[in-house]
Amino acid sequence: MNSPTLQRYVRTETLIGAVINAIFSVLFVFLIFSGQSHIGMTGEGGLLIDSVPQGLAIGLMGAFFPSFLTRKRIKGGQVSVDSSAQSASKLPTHPFVRALLFALASGVVSLLLFVLLSAAIGSVSFTQALILKTVWGGLLGGMVSYIALQFALRDYAA
Repeated sequence: MNSPTLQRYVRTETLIGAVINAIFSVLFVFLIFSGQSHIGMTGEGGLLIDSVPQGLAIGLMGAFFPSFLTRKRIKGGQVSVDSSAQSASKLPTHPFVRALLFALASGVVSLLLFVLLSAAIGSVSFTQALILKTVWGGLLGGMVSYIALQFALRDYAA
């Protein structure tokens, strides 16, 4: 699984996942928080509450599309993986069911991060919220895509 072509595939797909999730994070910050000069970390409409749907969405989509596309590309011969020395994980093989597990994990991780941030920060400006949510969306999207790809390459090669 360490061929240069496969490494390039993983890098490209991970970058795509990070960029798409960062862009969606920007769009949702404008949709949800536009017109607010200061945004609380806690309370109704705060970043803490918003972190849960952001984490769930990124986990779901960030795992589903790489898993689905990788499975399809392996079956179609566009992606070649040497599966001789690998054993399958215990994750479900269906990409959507697998993505649901990633969504739950990402929602929890996102919530925990924003709980920690809430303990340190009372509120942020719209610009700070935009930067925070965009960076977090890109990082989480990249991490989810990378991990989902590693499992997909391992599990769907057989």
